[in-house]
Amino acid sequence: MSDIDVSMTLRAYDQFCPLLLGDVPTPGVRLRIDRNSPLILQMPDGLDVAEVSFNRYVVGYARGDDSLLGLPAFILRGFRHRNFFVRADSPLERLEDLKGLRVGTNSWPDTGTMWARAAMRDAGVGVEDVRWVLGTLDAKTPNKPPSPSDAQPPGDARFLTGSENLLDELAAGRIDAVTTAFAPQPVFERNGAIRRLVRDYRRVEAEYRRRTGLYPIFHIVAARRSFAERNPRAVLAIYDALRASYEVWATKMRRFAEATPWAMADYETMLHDFTEDTPPFGMESASNRRVVEAICAEQHAQKLVASPARAADLFAGFEALRRAAG
Repeated sequence: MSDIDVSMTLRAYDQFCPLLLGDVPTPGVRLRIDRNSPLILQMPDGLDVAEVSFNRYVVGYARGDDSLLGLPAFILRGFRHRNFFVRADSPLERLEDLKGLRVGTNSWPDTGTMWARAAMRDAGVGVEDVRWVLGTLDAKTPNKPPSPSDAQPPGDARFLTGSENLLDELAAGRIDAVTTAFAPQPVFERNGAIRRLVRDYRRVEAEYRRRTGLYPIFHIVAARRSFAERNPRAVLAIYDALRASYEVWATKMRRFAEATPWAMADYETMLHDFTEDTPPFGMESASNRRVVEAICAEQHAQKLVASPARAADLFAGFEALRRAAG
């Protein structure tokens, strides 16, 4: 039987560079990976497998769209307490301080923004407790094009227009904080004009993890369902290759975790404190099941969907393929 040609998008995360470099086999599959395409909102013609937003994937399921078959490959995870930003001279220090204030964001439907709002809700600040402002982050960073299936912000949200942008509004004091996917450059500058709201975010995030058991998932890998049903072994081979790539990276980390002074200490923290999340694959661990159930509940609590998706449905198609393949 000849190999199957498969087109895939995947960003060049460290743990998947072995796959991108061709160091991991994909039996029966000639895999072409585009590592430069932006994160897709809908699977275009000619693309078979892709890195996708977990929030948008789950929203789709909640609304009855099962055109994608998700793989339980949790390729991007993280916490979002660190991703709130204020002026350097701001008196604000905690998520709790945002209640009643003006908070800006440049993408309401993003998974990271959804988890940021979840962190606020955990701190006692509901979505309805702040005045939301939507716009571009700055003059150089365009927003993603909208999708018809995007969850919408509250009806009283303010939208910036023309040349207005969130960082200018923050600098002028017209908004109090911004939450966005990536820290603005001034955060990394000595005496920069912008700082993180939660200064000791590692301690706060670790406490959140201990108390809730959650390690948020941002992105997963998904296949076009029609492709997966025609080529189940190709989908399983890609899943296995992602896992194998992670193991190659993990072996390298155990030997050469020297990219930063304490990279080895961080890697050991992951192994010791995030045992059920390492490696980040599958629904066998209670930790992974917990965070998948949490995103379904959060979407409903934040009024992103009328009825929550069922956590058991999200990867049922993949599990069916795996059982059928033995």
